[in-house]
Amino acid sequence: MDMTRLEGTNLRVTDIALGTGALGSRFDDKTSLDILDCYIGCGGNFIDTANVYGRWNPGNKPLSEQLLGRWMRLHRLRDKIVLATKGSADAVDAPGVKRLAPEQIRGDLEDSLLNLKTDYIDLYYLHQDDPLRDVGEIIETLNELEREGKIRYFACSNWTASRMREADAYARKHKLKTFAAHEIMFNMAKPNDDAVEAAIQSHMTDDIFTYHEETGRPVTAYTSQAAGFFVLCHEPGFVTDEKYEFPRSMFYNQESIERAGRVEKLCALCNASALELTLAYLYAQPFQVIPIIGPWNVGELKESLHASQKRINARELKFLLNAERY
Repeated sequence: MDMTRLEGTNLRVTDIALGTGALGSRFDDKTSLDILDCYIGCGGNFIDTANVYGRWNPGNKPLSEQLLGRWMRLHRLRDKIVLATKGSADAVDAPGVKRLAPEQIRGDLEDSLLNLKTDYIDLYYLHQDDPLRDVGEIIETLNELEREGKIRYFACSNWTASRMREADAYARKHKLKTFAAHEIMFNMAKPNDDAVEAAIQSHMTDDIFTYHEETGRPVTAYTSQAAGFFVLCHEPGFVTDEKYEFPRSMFYNQESIERAGRVEKLCALCNASALELTLAYLYAQPFQVIPIIGPWNVGELKESLHASQKRINARELKFLLNAERY
């Protein structure tokens, strides 16, 4: 990993972030803590969580934030970490019900501060948007929280380009700050829209890509490795085996399969792994992208951290995207 400045901010972050969606909930605390210890031990400092992570377990508790809070306090690590969390997600027990009223934004932030045992968040995201709510009210609320010192920067996740432009215009007009970053699904595969929508997520579209190209706003990319699609799609049981259901439902389509073939060819030509190329693809974009990785064990984490050192040139990127002759 290398250190970099998150563009438009004073935050110095490692160029690969640790996603914690499964920590403390989808696997046990020992595995979760081993992953955290390894990431920090390898020089990582950018940790991404959310108030909703872990609420899918019985009890509806923010298990990821709570585990992170205990871990940071035990090791006295708060000042060594750039901590990102997200609030205002749709309620777990009421999918589709939006929660971006000022009191809901503030309430989720206050809850996250308690869970994480800290008095400020470095980068605070709105997990989802409510297109029916006035964007000015949202920007005013976030600026207020920043002035209070509870957040250093604020950002958005899963927003459309038109809503981000609307937020930017309001902030300019009223001399306020706007979003510092945008977290969205972004990887080398072509997502299946129905599956992404069913997961209450969003992915990089042409319009959103153009927005980031024009503004230079950084992207933090979740599902950055396409859930291992470019490795797993070559497995004999990929199309039928239940254990491949997630990457298959999200990314199995003609365009993704064609890209997988080009990845395989470029791996041989460049002596690279598929994992290296999936991360290098994100680093090669015309705006800053910080991949978020969500390893399930220390071995996967180390493999991703090693793979993050690979870079590709414009010619290689063009080959991956367009199948032009290499």
